[in-house]
Amino acid sequence: MKEKGVNFYKRLILFTTFSLILVPTVFSCLLLVQNRKLKEWLEAASLPNDIVTVGATQLEPVEVTTKTGSDMGYQLLHPDFKTDFHGFSDTDTRAKQVFLTFDDGPSAGTASLLDILKTYDIKATFFVNGKTNRWLTDQLRRAVEEGHELGMHSYTHRYKSIYASMDNLIEDFYRNFLYIKTETGVSPSILRFPGGSINIFNAASYQTMIAEILRRGFIYYDWNVSAGDTVAKASFQEIAMNIMNGVRLRSGPAVVLLHDNGNPALVEALPIVIDTLSKEGYTFRKLDNTIKPSAFAYTD
Repeated sequence: MKEKGVNFYKRLILFTTFSLILVPTVFSCLLLVQNRKLKEWLEAASLPNDIVTVGATQLEPVEVTTKTGSDMGYQLLHPDFKTDFHGFSDTDTRAKQVFLTFDDGPSAGTASLLDILKTYDIKATFFVNGKTNRWLTDQLRRAVEEGHELGMHSYTHRYKSIYASMDNLIEDFYRNFLYIKTETGVSPSILRFPGGSINIFNAASYQTMIAEILRRGFIYYDWNVSAGDTVAKASFQEIAMNIMNGVRLRSGPAVVLLHDNGNPALVEALPIVIDTLSKEGYTFRKLDNTIKPSAFAYTD
């Protein structure tokens, strides 16, 4: 009888211990799943309305809507979000010119790219994102000091949110505009839409979005050569050949899409590209708003 009582308490202790372990574990798993769903929802939602810190400057809260249709209220948003455009310069469309453009920076690899460009005395264009840290922002200031062009590439780079409405587009680029201006002292006059001016996220609204950007004086630049440097496991030889073959196929200036994302293969490919194309008579330039843009064609 006594032995049965001991066994009962042993089982009770085991059951209690097991419950104390199992229940919190299950609860934690449920919280993780819920947290993941919430994070995905937030990333797909509109830009946050809270105060955003840009360097040492705080931007005031802004109201973001997702209105669509004929409402033209977005034209009244941020009247200071504009630039002066004085027309394109007369350039030879047959010239053997290469415009190296780097998206998505700054990154841990920005310094290496700037070192290469400095070695060859070449100026390039950096279409930068807004969310970064202080150390990386120093690389933007270095780029400006060394004569490179900075352009906007959005603040968040969240396609779904940016292209959800005209209001969202303006708000996001405005934050990017202030970020660059505050941290470098330069007001950008050019930009590159995330994913290009025409993409699957703005297929129904790209003409309106492009028109508003141009109305504010900004010139946007797509590309006509892609380095393929974001392709998984792309070697430096493949990246170099993608660039050089793409440039050679152009009858006029080549605007090359590259990415400032710390890819060591690109760092290795870039000197090969510059050496080879320079020997073939190509010159390297940076973009500015006097250069006629390479833009994707409108479709009906």
